[in-house]
Amino acid sequence: MLKAFGRTDTGNIRENNQDDFNCGVLGEDAVFAVVCDGMGGEKGGNVASRTACDIVTDSVTAAYGSGFGDNSIRGILQTAVTAANVSVFDRSQRDPALRGMGTTIVAAIVCGGTAHIVHAGDSRAYYVTENGIEQVTKDHSVVQLLVDRGEITADEARFHPKKHFITRALGVMSIIDLDYCEFPIKEGEAIVVCTDGLSNYFSNAELYEMIKSAGYSKCVDKLISAAKKAGGADNITVVCITR
Repeated sequence: MLKAFGRTDTGNIRENNQDDFNCGVLGEDAVFAVVCDGMGGEKGGNVASRTACDIVTDSVTAAYGSGFGDNSIRGILQTAVTAANVSVFDRSQRDPALRGMGTTIVAAIVCGGTAHIVHAGDSRAYYVTENGIEQVTKDHSVVQLLVDRGEITADEARFHPKKHFITRALGVMSIIDLDYCEFPIKEGEAIVVCTDGLSNYFSNAELYEMIKSAGYSKCVDKLISAAKKAGGADNITVVCITR
């Protein structure tokens, strides 16, 4: 049986939480999750992430139907996130106080034995199995471009001074370019979605060790607690989807 659960935490330093998330059941053997990390000032970041989460949630829950094929699920996700992008962008254009706001996004639907994920920005989705952990989203960030060009290593990227500079975000422009992936997920496996308040602190191997030691049912709290102990300089959001 599929389950989805998550939590968000302000962290140790920030006064406000600009992360947001939603997750839940869509139907028999189907769940969804959406995780956002807002930007654009204290007010703008909160508005962008909350607006995106709400619109994606409403759109996905209204459009989903049991028996939908892979192409239909992909269309539901892309349509939902595109609608959220338009709404956040339009609101930022109408209100000068919100000008320039935006948010990262990872939106996922898992139904049957398949995971479907769309994303923009540097919030991440990881695929966790008995054999290890794999980052299935690719960061849209300046440091990822440097890694791709071979100028720095993945470990160096974690501590690079420009690690917070993202190259794609929802709501910044009227049109959004989304990445999509899908893959099978088996019994006993999981997808962990998080903001960079977690991923900035830990390598894949460290995340895997914490997830496996805590178990899927307790890994959300374990990961958030670990990020806060490591510094908690940013807001932290973690969602776990497990079969």
